[in-house]
Amino acid sequence: MASLDALQKTLGHSFADEALLQRALRHASLNIDDDNEALEFIGDRVLGLAMAQILMTRYASEPEGALSRRLSQLVSGKSCAKIAKLWDLGAYIRTDSGIQSRRKIPNAVLADGCEAVLGAVFLDAGYEVAQKLVATHWAELLQMQGDVPIDSKTALQEFIAKHSQDFPTYEIVEQSGAAHAPHFTVSVSSTLGAAEGEGHSRKAAEQAAAQNLLTQLQEGRNA
Repeated sequence: MASLDALQKTLGHSFADEALLQRALRHASLNIDDDNEALEFIGDRVLGLAMAQILMTRYASEPEGALSRRLSQLVSGKSCAKIAKLWDLGAYIRTDSGIQSRRKIPNAVLADGCEAVLGAVFLDAGYEVAQKLVATHWAELLQMQGDVPIDSKTALQEFIAKHSQDFPTYEIVEQSGAAHAPHFTVSVSSTLGAAEGEGHSRKAAEQAAAQNLLTQLQEGRNA
């Protein structure tokens, strides 16, 4: 494992209790009692609250629905994995040998680690320090977001509503992998067509399937 001093410098926070940071870097795949799942649980809530506060200040005039879509994107597993890569968290996270032997640590594991680190910062120094860390390290993602995002499932539903009378339906095709690293394949269908998508959660797989079908339908109409 790389030096935790370097990671703390990257985070901009020096831990009073470094054992919290060490625990945040022990993934659930290790199958030990003091893994990072509890810290991940706390960190997820801290991130959500901190980002909601930031968005309320930044977009004070936007309605709740718009703020919710912004929040969903910024606290997603994809965004957390991006932050984890900026922190080079893959150099610090401890996982079982099966995951550790891969060329790249899965984004889902990196995202879990990111949230666990936030949970550790919160327990070590309190909410204000954790919120400041979120404001600092998520600043670029906030800047890049621009217009209110529309998730793929919503975009697909709006497209189908314009061209058909039905609604898209989703179904799990396959679920595999260990409990700490599941993999889902989901299908989406309507009278206009069907597609599949994959992800490390049912929600992520549904979004991928929706995007695949939306792309297919848009390309068909533009052909």
